[in-house]
Amino acid sequence: MSAVEVVGLGVRAGAATLIEDVSLVVERGTWCTVIGPNGAGKTTLVETIAGLRRAHAGTVTIEGEDVARLGERRRATRVALVPQHPVVPPGMSVADYVALGRTAYHGLLRAPSGADRRVVEGVLERLDLARLAGRDVATLSGGERQRAVLARALAQSTRVIVLDEPTTGLDLRHQVALLELLRTEVAECGLCVVATLHDLTLAGQFADRLVLVDAGRVVLEGPSREVVRSAELARSYQMDLRVVDVDGADVVVPAHRGLTAR
Repeated sequence: MSAVEVVGLGVRAGAATLIEDVSLVVERGTWCTVIGPNGAGKTTLVETIAGLRRAHAGTVTIEGEDVARLGERRRATRVALVPQHPVVPPGMSVADYVALGRTAYHGLLRAPSGADRRVVEGVLERLDLARLAGRDVATLSGGERQRAVLARALAQSTRVIVLDEPTTGLDLRHQVALLELLRTEVAECGLCVVATLHDLTLAGQFADRLVLVDAGRVVLEGPSREVVRSAELARSYQMDLRVVDVDGADVVVPAHRGLTAR
């Protein structure tokens, strides 16, 4: 059974079609990143996979369960979301914020169990946040706050985690550090990750597979190296792109020769 299966997905906003006839399969222990130009439908796709949007056509299943048929609490035990602009409640400690990821298991009116607290403590340790457990989340640096947001998602103990531009607002060092943490979780815990990233070089280096979307449709899907080196990538971005091998890693470089015709 696949971790995520998207079949014939269509999403509309009023009269506008945001996603049309998208199909995608992501296996357990796999990192899949959705790439594409602005307005291509990346955020719509991952939000629909996470159950935040309703589709007008097709289905999304998480480990065999139709996301559209799941109640909010059950869905939160199947898929976790790291949004592009997370809302952090003021005056909340890091430990309490991460513990919100356990709410689906004990509800709003019951206190966390000992098992819930152990999960939170374990996540804080893995993401090097234990020393910051008592700090107000609002006082954290950008990189620390993004780790706290990721920790909350990991505390949900789901097998699937969806991230929409998780490195937004971070400098390069903190971008790489966050992605390396996530890569470790995929490798050691067998997570299935579905993410969006603007940086094509980082997308290609960290993801196992890339899905190139444009105008709401999948243009190309496959192993990261193949998609990064494809002619379809330059056509979708309407740019002349070059791929440079740096110590075995593909670096995507714009050629600065103007726009190309579709």
